[in-house]
Amino acid sequence: MRALRKIVAVSTALAALILLAGRAGAAVNHKHSHAAAKHQPKTEAQPYKGVLVEDADSGRVLYEVNADMPWPPASMAKMMLLLVASDQIKAGNVGARDPVRISERSAHTMGSRIGLVAGQVYPLDELMKAALIKSANDAAVAVAEKIGGSVEGTVRMMNARARGLGMTRTVYNTVDGLPPRPTHDVDQTSARDLATVARAIITQTDLLKWSSLEEADFNGGTCVLHNTNHLIGHFDGCDGLKTGFTFQAGFNLTATAKRGNMRLITVVLGAPSNAQRFVQTAKLLEWSFDHFTAVPLLKPGETLPVQVQAANGLMLQPIVARELKVVLPREDAAGLKLEYRVPSSIPGSIKAGEQLGLVVVHDRDGIVGEAAALSPISVNLANDSFTSPAAAAAAESGWNAAKPTAYNQPQSQEPQ
Repeated sequence: MRALRKIVAVSTALAALILLAGRAGAAVNHKHSHAAAKHQPKTEAQPYKGVLVEDADSGRVLYEVNADMPWPPASMAKMMLLLVASDQIKAGNVGARDPVRISERSAHTMGSRIGLVAGQVYPLDELMKAALIKSANDAAVAVAEKIGGSVEGTVRMMNARARGLGMTRTVYNTVDGLPPRPTHDVDQTSARDLATVARAIITQTDLLKWSSLEEADFNGGTCVLHNTNHLIGHFDGCDGLKTGFTFQAGFNLTATAKRGNMRLITVVLGAPSNAQRFVQTAKLLEWSFDHFTAVPLLKPGETLPVQVQAANGLMLQPIVARELKVVLPREDAAGLKLEYRVPSSIPGSIKAGEQLGLVVVHDRDGIVGEAAALSPISVNLANDSFTSPAAAAAAESGWNAAKPTAYNQPQSQEPQ
């Protein structure tokens, strides 16, 4: 009977989600990014304490409400735990299949759990999977004890990683987000910081292979992990990321979805119910996919239409370091311009891949994206200390006097 009630509740929530995701209501005045000035999600009330929508590739914020408000992450703290665990695996300090012996501390961790027993041994990656999909606190503690030697050691690693990512409003005191007693959460973060750690997970790990699963076997069928993110399998393109709930934090969700060449990150904080965190996330994602588009401008390694003179007289044509695309309102897609901020000459030796300048993307309101301009080859000089007066003067000017004026001005770029 309990299982039946749960199925009915989930079905009801998802039905409401599908209905509300496309419904237009009365406009509300929220703080939002300049990119979204002409468009705002429609809602009849503010059914959350804070939200943020971000382009996952560039980090550009498309919409925000109270994005810097301090808020407990609850189980979304596990995102940082798993990012740090992935870092440790990548660095070779631990192996994904390393055995982890379950401690008394792990076995007796309360809240959401999978029932680990002290003395049992499981592979590290299976415990990571359980912490992400099922939000298992006992698995999270076991992961922390393996990668950092102790929970406290891993908390220090999590805080250091947060500082490195520029998460200025985040402080971790737990690895699982579980408060030491009800209504007394000890971890703090913000919607903006949660989007930052989500972006790191998306770009630097393969954790989406688990967060995208509606359910998964644990350790070859010991039990089945049901994803706490009910958008998985029900919202087109959603493949992550993490839920969080405590009495103080309310119902929270950091989610990501990809459609075509655009991936978005959303954070919803303090929703009043389990269903509402999914409803509001779906509305924000649907609104963003409807009103914004990703415009591809340059491919990785594409040659730029400017030249830089090396100290030996060789003319170099820089290349762009990475794919350059921008997410912006659909009606603004045709008004983009590219500016090539590269010097006309470079003194001294140059290494292949060395940054020579920037490619900057402008819309009519300002800069909306940039990427590094790199040297395609190495240039080695017999005497690195020699710099001709002409080359020095040209380097100081920052402009390419040998090329037409058009090369030194923002260039029109039609959407591809």
